[in-house]
Amino acid sequence: MSLPYSEFPVYIGGIGTTALPSEVNGYIPATQASVNYNTNHSPKRKLGTTIDSTDQFGFQQALSANISVDCVFHTGMLSGLDFLKDVNQDSSVIIQLGSGVYRDCYATDVSINIGPFAPVTLNASFVSLDPAIDGPISGDSNPYGGSTVPLDSDAVAYGHTCLIDDNANILNNTQSQISFTRKYARTPVYGIGSINASSMLLDGVEEELTVASTGLNSLINFSGQSLSSSLSVSVCGIGGTAAMSQILNLIKFDAGSRVLTQSLSTKGGETLTTSATIKQIKL
Repeated sequence: MSLPYSEFPVYIGGIGTTALPSEVNGYIPATQASVNYNTNHSPKRKLGTTIDSTDQFGFQQALSANISVDCVFHTGMLSGLDFLKDVNQDSSVIIQLGSGVYRDCYATDVSINIGPFAPVTLNASFVSLDPAIDGPISGDSNPYGGSTVPLDSDAVAYGHTCLIDDNANILNNTQSQISFTRKYARTPVYGIGSINASSMLLDGVEEELTVASTGLNSLINFSGQSLSSSLSVSVCGIGGTAAMSQILNLIKFDAGSRVLTQSLSTKGGETLTTSATIKQIKL
C-alpha cells in the first residue's frame, strides 16, 4: 500500500523536551522530507576459516539516521523552527515524520535560498541519535490535530518581501539571489553500556552568505575584505513590514566578518553579473 504525501506531515518539537511535537505548534509547511539509515559495518573475515553465512558482518558504531527537511517560511507556523536560534544551537529536538518519531535530533546543516518572486526556502539537515526503528512506515491520516492546515499565500515569505540592510556597504544596490548556509560541527558522546550516543558536543558553527548582484563596491585583496559594520537580511511576509520574529537575526553578519570570494562575468547582450561570499565563524 502506498503512502500519499498528504498523510506524511512534518513536525518539529520544542527545544530539549521529551514530549512529542504539538501537531499545531510544531507543524512545518514542508515541501520535501527524507531519512537515510546507515549502519557502520565490516565483513567478519578470520584467518583459517570462511565467513559464516549467518554471521557475516560486524558493527562498530550506532545506527546513523540522517534527516533532511525542506520547507517555506510561513507566519504562524514557525514555532517548530526554534532550533535556528543561536541560544538553542547546542540543543536537540524531536522530529516526527508521518507517525515515525526521531528523538535526540541535532541540526548539522542549514541553508536558506532567496530569489525574486519565489518563496524563501529552508533546508535543514539533522542527525538523530535515537531514530524510529523496527516498526513499519506509516502516516498520519489526520494531520494538524485533525483540523485544516491554515496555509495562506500572503503569510509566506517571498524574495521580493525580504529586506537587506547593508551597513557595511559591500553590495551593489540590486541583488538577484541570496544563499545562506550554516554548518554545525558536532562530536557524539558515547558512554559505557549503551549503543547510542547520549548527546553531541558542539565544536563549531560557521556561516556563509553568497549574494549575486549587478556590481561590487570594492574588489578584495589577498586577505579579502573585513566588514566595518553589520550586514543582515530580514525574512518578511507579504508587505515587507514585519520581520518574522522567530528567525529574526538569523542572517546577520557582524563587523569583522570577511568577504573572501568574489566573481564577475558578462557576455554579449547582457549586463555584468557579480557575486560576493561573506564568511564568519560564530563558534
